[in-house]
Amino acid sequence: MTFATVFSLNLLLVVSCISYSAQFNKSGNVALLKDKGGLVAPGFSCLLVNCSLPTTTCLLDSSCREAVHCNSECQGKTNEEACNLLCELTYGYNSSKYRHLLQCMSDHGCLPVSPPDGICVANDSSTIKNLTSLSQIKGKWWILRGLNCGQRGWPAAFDYFPCQRDEFVPLGTHNDVWVDHIAYCGGRNNTCSTPILYTVANVSITKPGVMNHVYTDPPLTPQIEEWRVLSWPHPDWMLYIYCGATPTGPYAGGSVVTRADSGKDVGVIPVYVEIEFRSVAKQFGFNYDEMCVSNVTSCSD
Repeated sequence: MTFATVFSLNLLLVVSCISYSAQFNKSGNVALLKDKGGLVAPGFSCLLVNCSLPTTTCLLDSSCREAVHCNSECQGKTNEEACNLLCELTYGYNSSKYRHLLQCMSDHGCLPVSPPDGICVANDSSTIKNLTSLSQIKGKWWILRGLNCGQRGWPAAFDYFPCQRDEFVPLGTHNDVWVDHIAYCGGRNNTCSTPILYTVANVSITKPGVMNHVYTDPPLTPQIEEWRVLSWPHPDWMLYIYCGATPTGPYAGGSVVTRADSGKDVGVIPVYVEIEFRSVAKQFGFNYDEMCVSNVTSCSD
């Protein structure tokens, strides 16, 4: 996925080698986190010692409290990381108190590091060599196929959010600074269950075919992704993979994208382009035909 804000928000619920339980409700009542032997969980102790003020401030603020409650509802779900992402963008995006609490927890080691979500299947030496300027890909690109789709080892399904797109836009008059305006919605089976959500990344080309994304608005900093373009046989059709990380762990995925206004249906990919994508995917160890398909024909923003 092109986005990303990926993180593990175990707010008030820090998982260790034993089972902990926590209760948090919308009124702001917090139960002490205890293990089965009645001992206070290390994560809660970490909050008390290092982040007591931002925790209290958050619980007294309705927006921050709503975001934390949403995070608590994600615990244990197969797509926990994606669920947490939607909580952040839906409820916590404009809450400075929420972001302050998360960053405090991250800075002091109160958040666990999650196992990798997905596999980074390519490095910088694997990319095409004819993409050297972001002006070559200016415009809006829609995601039609994805690699991180909720399958085993890729549980978050970041690439299966409905209506995903990226828009590469220059800032200033010399086209020397670029941003990626990223949009998508929460939902499944190509149906949105939330309004369109937005995030932003500063983008630069560090090597031919390699796009570095540094997110300007993540809940935890830093969040950095490397996009590696594996195939670009047509100006408006591209296959790339991304490898990223936040303070709570690495993640990866990949996408087939188009910027053709008439090409928002996966069924209109030119035959020779799809043959090329299928061949390249095989070289990097994944099956093109098993990538999840997104229908974005009715999406607009």
